[in-house]
Amino acid sequence: MVIIVKTDKRRMNKKDRKAQILNSALNVFVERGYNGATTQEIAREAGISEVTLFRYFKSKRDIFIEVIEPILFETLKNSVEISKDLDLKEKLKIILIERIKLILKYNKVIKLILMESQINPEIASFNYIEKTSELLRESISKIDINLGNSDLCLRIMIGSILSFLYLPEEDEIKLHKYVDNIVSYIMNYTL
Repeated sequence: MVIIVKTDKRRMNKKDRKAQILNSALNVFVERGYNGATTQEIAREAGISEVTLFRYFKSKRDIFIEVIEPILFETLKNSVEISKDLDLKEKLKIILIERIKLILKYNKVIKLILMESQINPEIASFNYIEKTSELLRESISKIDINLGNSDLCLRIMIGSILSFLYLPEEDEIKLHKYVDNIVSYIMNYTL
């Protein structure tokens, strides 16, 4: 059996090559799941050899974690920065809208993460719900939001965010109205 590897004739710098590998890996993971994906398939999708792949990453798990972490965590940092001069209610709205839009944009990836972290011992340590909860707690703390019953507030926010995974809403007006209602609920009943 002859394996044909796609090659890019131009030489890439390390940063671009790594990004190419991560983009290819994301496609393979979404299509095949973590267990179904192989480093050979990821390399083939990236148009490189498996040897080259292992020059950038030690294992399939390392690739998986590096693929998903930026998707999950980087965008929330922007929300914190954007909302720092707003009032409490507006800060919460920005954080919730950002997280919901992330769920809508990366729906397949989030489902993959949730499923794989439950059934795959190799990546079980990457608990999306726990990490999201920690990140929300940190973000809320950084923008000086004092939640009276913080555990309840976090559960309400995480549940609301995750509901968009299975009940997506593309209508911006409905999305903002939903977030307004959640924030009002949190402000009225938990603080």
